[in-house]
Amino acid sequence: MKRLLNILLVVVFSIAIILPNATHAGDWIKHGDEWLTISGGVFISKIDSTLSVDSSSLGDGTTVDLEDDLDLGENNTTFWGDVTWRFSKKHRISASFFQFKRDAKATATDDLQIGDEIYPAGASLSTEFTIDVVPITYSYSFLKKEKYEFGGTLGLHWSTLSFDVAGSVSLGNLDADASISADAAAPMPLFGLLYDYHFTDRWTVGALAELFFLDLNDDTFAFSGTITNLRLSTDYWIFNNVGLGTAINWFALDVEIDDSDWKGGIDYQYLGLQFYAKIRF
Repeated sequence: MKRLLNILLVVVFSIAIILPNATHAGDWIKHGDEWLTISGGVFISKIDSTLSVDSSSLGDGTTVDLEDDLDLGENNTTFWGDVTWRFSKKHRISASFFQFKRDAKATATDDLQIGDEIYPAGASLSTEFTIDVVPITYSYSFLKKEKYEFGGTLGLHWSTLSFDVAGSVSLGNLDADASISADAAAPMPLFGLLYDYHFTDRWTVGALAELFFLDLNDDTFAFSGTITNLRLSTDYWIFNNVGLGTAINWFALDVEIDDSDWKGGIDYQYLGLQFYAKIRF
């Protein structure tokens, strides 16, 4: 990721040097007149998560706190990227990507049933948990003025979950190794509202609130639960085409999963800061 960030910074600052010399004051892009915006930077987050993996033979699995029970770190820093295409005056489509990947080694303090395996207290556990997040959002502006823009959003927050635990125990007469894996793709629709206010031609603040309750049961998806996404951001355009921004983002996913590769549930939330560079055309 460090290499990717270095490449991003080189690209952004190269454009920052070239583009200002290629444009004139009269060519300044007004808010809402851009047709393409590309953003990239770091996402620093604090995570709180629990999950369970059920078994057809043993029943409901233990609700495991990933931070307390398995020692996965609460803090995570990752790359965040976004592309927004304004294909009409009031219509936009955006797609983002980021990944949370954590791993740790821990000693079980209580008996844990995860899937078809029971790890007794004292077992040594190696855990890896990864979430790939790809939010895809369509936005329509109900009101679009010189100073502000207010609209509604319809999107799909696609999360791919991967959970792996390998455990070993050597207690008295018990000497055994066991591992379990669970994977699922959680496509969660979202409806929301957005508002951008332009203090000047260079400085904008924005707010986004999205929420949805989902109950799906078919051959393709099997999820039920809620998802909430809140984001507050501010951007400043240093040059006509190049800017910097920061945002605070709170997200919560609470779903029950009934899939062939994962039966159980997950409650996952994070609060994080995003620092990024932006290019617009």
